[in-house]
Amino acid sequence: MDYDLPKTINHEKHIAIILIVIVVSGVLFYMGYRHFMKWHDNELQNAVYEQQQTMTEQNADLEYQIIELQNKLTMIEPPPVSDDRLTEVFGKPQADISMEPTEQSCDVMKQKIASFFNYLQNNPDAGPADKNPSTAFLEVVRALSAKPPMIVDETRDIVSLKHNQAHFFRILTKDKFEMVKNFLTVEDDVLEHAMADFYNYYVTCDCCKNDDEPCVALNTLYEYAAFFMNTFAGKSYLFRRSSTIRCLTDYYAVLVLDRADDAGLNRYGIDIRPYIDLSMGDIISQNNLVFQDQYIKTLINLNEKHNN
Repeated sequence: MDYDLPKTINHEKHIAIILIVIVVSGVLFYMGYRHFMKWHDNELQNAVYEQQQTMTEQNADLEYQIIELQNKLTMIEPPPVSDDRLTEVFGKPQADISMEPTEQSCDVMKQKIASFFNYLQNNPDAGPADKNPSTAFLEVVRALSAKPPMIVDETRDIVSLKHNQAHFFRILTKDKFEMVKNFLTVEDDVLEHAMADFYNYYVTCDCCKNDDEPCVALNTLYEYAAFFMNTFAGKSYLFRRSSTIRCLTDYYAVLVLDRADDAGLNRYGIDIRPYIDLSMGDIISQNNLVFQDQYIKTLINLNEKHNN
């Protein structure tokens, strides 16, 4: 007879109980660990969300302060550009930006553009010293025309948005990018006159129908007008510029949209009416624009045209 059998059975029971306890403990530990990690993830997400909210509010406050500062700066009326300064840059002062493309006005505009490029040629701070500014300008136009920015679905993913935000830096070579940047910085006192001359000659007068001189196609102008007024990247770009550059860019973009609409080229179906109102408000808020009255008159006419 085996008297050790009960001891063996009891020993096996103890082992089974220990194994059960270990398994149950493991299951409970695993469930507790998962519950803790879920709680930890939720707490972490809440903390990140709160931090993002705080940063968003801080960024909004900073942007508001920047806008307020810009508004205060626009209240400081700068001294008018002297006739000597205008003669230095354009050959003669600009008195009117509403020229009709007559033969005489064409010659005047062409001479003013030539004088402007000649001024840049002799002023290395404003333009490339190793290249004719007229040639550099045409190269910039060709590069931007060949690869317009994204207008539709720019926010479909972060890559597309970043791609669009860096559009000018990607398309233009470093020297041309610096040329444009330097001009906007160094020659800001004559920027309004230069934009008026370029719009009149290259858009309104269509280079006076000179086939030997390539002009900017209305299709290209429309793409960039849509970029500045109807995309996040374009608006973000203008937000980083001065209030004068921003409101003038918006104004000429409105003029381009109007021309494209008349020509049946508004392929994105952009409604020009709200942009007319926005441009009007920006123009009126400025006190440093030489041709402010003419801008307002033009916008009033466009408002009547597109609301009748």
